[in-house]
Amino acid sequence: MEQSAIMAFEQGMDAFMLGVKNELAAEYQAHVVHLSVPRCLECLSVVGEDDKALQLRLVLVGCGPEVTFGRLSWVSEDGREHICCYLNSEYEAVKRKPNGIWVKEKSSAERMCLRKWSRLHSPMPS
Repeated sequence: MEQSAIMAFEQGMDAFMLGVKNELAAEYQAHVVHLSVPRCLECLSVVGEDDKALQLRLVLVGCGPEVTFGRLSWVSEDGREHICCYLNSEYEAVKRKPNGIWVKEKSSAERMCLRKWSRLHSPMPS
């Protein structure tokens, strides 16, 4: 991976993750702690009111001179990964269409992250 592309992707990471942390605390009264985890650009341990702990991980999955992508996902206590979305270098949620083109999602990455958090804490199986 190109070092300059990685550095460019990391520039927006702090502001993005701070926004997610603030929304989790405000909407769900979640307790958020930073973790250091290998191969993750960022990892947060998030404990909800139900004392259920999940990890929110941001991992770089693709990097090049023109395109850089990250994957934002929750990891449950049993080790299963639950993908929220893929992120472009502007931290917009994106998806890959069948023709191979990446397009912006209708929802923001933050909303998709919080929606997945809510589903994982729902008493109903998803």
